[in-house]
Amino acid sequence: MSDDQIARTIASGEWIRRAPGVYFVRAWPWTAAARVRIAAEWIRPVGALVGVSAAWWLGLGVVNPHPNVVALPPGCSRSRPAGLSVVHRDLRGDRVQHRGLRVTSRALTVLDAAVALGNEGQAFLDRMLQQKVVSLDELRTMQSRHLGRRGSRAAHDLLVQASDRAASGAERIMIALLRDAGITVWAVNLAVTLADGRGVIIDIAFADAKFALEVDGWAFHSDPSRFIERRARTRALVADGWVVAEVTWEDLEKRPAKVIAEIRRTLAHRATR
Repeated sequence: MSDDQIARTIASGEWIRRAPGVYFVRAWPWTAAARVRIAAEWIRPVGALVGVSAAWWLGLGVVNPHPNVVALPPGCSRSRPAGLSVVHRDLRGDRVQHRGLRVTSRALTVLDAAVALGNEGQAFLDRMLQQKVVSLDELRTMQSRHLGRRGSRAAHDLLVQASDRAASGAERIMIALLRDAGITVWAVNLAVTLADGRGVIIDIAFADAKFALEVDGWAFHSDPSRFIERRARTRALVADGWVVAEVTWEDLEKRPAKVIAEIRRTLAHRATR
């Protein structure tokens, strides 16, 4: 189309200017996908969708691509459209094309989105690891490559907890729940020698009742060898007369009262043996 044709189309109201150089057909619905597409077109050819916008476009289970955030290279100055947040970052080659739009690579997107989602970021990162969308090694590599960016410290803290078997995050929450509930006489990381001579460490143990709480951190189900080893240890404990209850991060986040109620019932049953 010539400049005159474009001008007439805009003047007629058929097109709406949504960003510098980017127009939207008025007859089309103004959806989340439309907003993301407008943002991605505006940053061509050097930028990328980042954070929850990128996660939403990649289909990583984010419900709403808000806030709509894009990254431009440092020193790239453009007049920002309304409703769009802009960060200036060197993406260091971690920019890919997906369904016609430029987004950050999957691992970098997961890290940035987990930070942007705030309290929901913990569960999001857990899902990405359990569904094998990314691995811990991929996330660690990406974190190292982009140290110093906005949100870098928060991403580091998420990775520390995800890397820990349980102690840094989920186990501490479980301990706090027990204390708040007034449940006592338990030990953390209790060393037990089984009848077959094997030594195991129980996350939280009520030794007199032979009741073990195994607390699974975020990354537990993303490591097949860890999963297999934990199941074998559970069988060995049960064979030695222990009752083993497995508590997940999701249990602690969404069902803490139910977890405490089940622990009380188990302790009551064990006391009457």
